[in-house]
Amino acid sequence: MENIPENKRILVGEIFRDIPLTKFHWKVLVVLFVAFAIEAWEFMVPFFTVGGLMNYFNVDYDIAGLLMSSAFFGALAGAYLLAPIADIIGRKKTIILGLIGYSVFNLITTISPSDSWIFFFISRFLAGFFLIVVMVQPFPLLEELLPVKVRGRMATYLAAGWPIGTMMLIGAVYLLYPNYGWQGVFAFSSLVALLWLVAVVLMVPESPYYLVSKNMQDQAKKIINEKITGQKDYVPEDIQLYTLQVKGKFRLVELFRKDYVKYTILIFLGNFFFSFGYWGLFSWLPTILASRGLTFITTLDFVFVSALAQFPGYFAAAYWEEKKIGRKKLLMIFLIAAAIGTFLFAYSYSFEMMIVSLVILSFFNLGGWGIWDVWQPELYPTELRGTLMGWIGGAQRITNSIAPSVLGFMLATHAISFDGIVILVALSLIVTALVVIPLKETRGEILI
Repeated sequence: MENIPENKRILVGEIFRDIPLTKFHWKVLVVLFVAFAIEAWEFMVPFFTVGGLMNYFNVDYDIAGLLMSSAFFGALAGAYLLAPIADIIGRKKTIILGLIGYSVFNLITTISPSDSWIFFFISRFLAGFFLIVVMVQPFPLLEELLPVKVRGRMATYLAAGWPIGTMMLIGAVYLLYPNYGWQGVFAFSSLVALLWLVAVVLMVPESPYYLVSKNMQDQAKKIINEKITGQKDYVPEDIQLYTLQVKGKFRLVELFRKDYVKYTILIFLGNFFFSFGYWGLFSWLPTILASRGLTFITTLDFVFVSALAQFPGYFAAAYWEEKKIGRKKLLMIFLIAAAIGTFLFAYSYSFEMMIVSLVILSFFNLGGWGIWDVWQPELYPTELRGTLMGWIGGAQRITNSIAPSVLGFMLATHAISFDGIVILVALSLIVTALVVIPLKETRGEILI
């Protein structure tokens, strides 16, 4: 490597400023992409099987909302209690732990007695406790393996695993739900997650940033030299790598240090409102479409179309955020456009207008998530990045826990209509656009 300083001590991030993009990066992207897609699938399973759950347990919308939220309640606990261990044991081990824990407890839900929806709630709670790390930790792990110049674009491609997961789930529901019920869909979901664990173990290395932060110099250099660059002496043995050190032992508390407290609060609020701007609509989307006269199969077709519309949203975001506009401005544009599409959907009752508005809101909403997922980990140092992702996941899960259950209760008591839900979602997207204004742009900057 050229331009090594005379003191032979260099930030890990400087190494990644000039490293080449190689086949290794694409391989890791594919593995983490599928893991993220599986996570998206798993969180959304109850939304596409809610009718079967309501019939099986003989419950109304209020309890159905709790059943849909159960994994999110567990994920909320996992975000604060489990996700921060990524800064202690590593990103890779944390993801592996999440896949194993989720697979086991989600499988247990399939033996829930029909007279005990609480059994289902508890087992899904525990499944969500582990699943949250599969949602949040792939992003810092991938970003800590990527060249600076393509970090935003490649990490946004990772976020595109979400619609893939949605379409995989729709396929599973089509094939399994009619004959095997919700239990068949849940069991198959656990099996897929457990099988993909093998790919993560064999094909994804630990983050060099994390290894350096734990003073594992040799392991970090080996990954950079042998796996990432394929150049044996890219980082010579006599070079000392380092990351920005964090003094405190309690990482969650460190997020509220003077240097970070403003961003920590803004990121919490941004995730809370942005998450409502997604889950507030999509958790009830099949039911909303059914209320407008669509059949179960046609509803699945609509959701499939919305998932397809998300792909160009991600790809557009990946291009513009890295080469043209940057994270902040582009996210604000996407949020406002998503809000407009959502308002249109609230007042669309014809088949054609529902499709058009759903495509618009899906394109910009999920493209916005791609930008947001990339941007947040770039704002914090290595030793806090894993904990930050837990903080982010927790904020989202608070909304996820509230949205289906509270809205379900309001629907059951006729306190709100389905159209009212859609309008609230649009307003939350506008609030998110305002919240992110004070955050700094990170395009082209190294991780510290």
